[in-house]
Amino acid sequence: MVVARAWKYDGQAHWVVPGRYLGADEHGHWIYQPAGSLVSRPGHGHLAQTDALCLIPRSGYWVGTFYDDPSEDYRIYLDLAAQIGWRELARGGWEVNSIDMDLDVIESRSRGVFLDDEDEFAQHTESMHYPKTLVSALRNQATFLLNLVGQGQAPFDQTMNSWFTRGRAASTDARSR
Repeated sequence: MVVARAWKYDGQAHWVVPGRYLGADEHGHWIYQPAGSLVSRPGHGHLAQTDALCLIPRSGYWVGTFYDDPSEDYRIYLDLAAQIGWRELARGGWEVNSIDMDLDVIESRSRGVFLDDEDEFAQHTESMHYPKTLVSALRNQATFLLNLVGQGQAPFDQTMNSWFTRGRAASTDARSR
């Protein structure tokens, strides 16, 4: 089990989503979050309607979520993030923590590729006193990701397909035991 846990820059809890570790490739660590997984943050919780994959990259300022169900408008959702780190859980499994830095690079089936939450980023840059070097790094990362996603470069191409297949097979195996 891997628990993906995001925080805000001021230390407030944000999203928590558990999943099953699938493995790693040159892009990073892949975590499968099947339909029915709890998706929670303070004041909000729901069970995921569709399967998702979380990608924790080997480097960079982002954490990615991928959807392959055509009923989902979003295909790719990249949270710009800082201080991404792993820690072993006391009873087995891992927790990956990150600080959600507001900006999101999204590939939508209806709207294409776009940068979201720039207003929230600007507001929090001022109110939470984001360091200028971090702001610059995040803006550069957002531009880089917009280009990669827009051009369909790996891992934002069909790379996710084999990981979805692997995740669904692992879930089926676990249910049949």
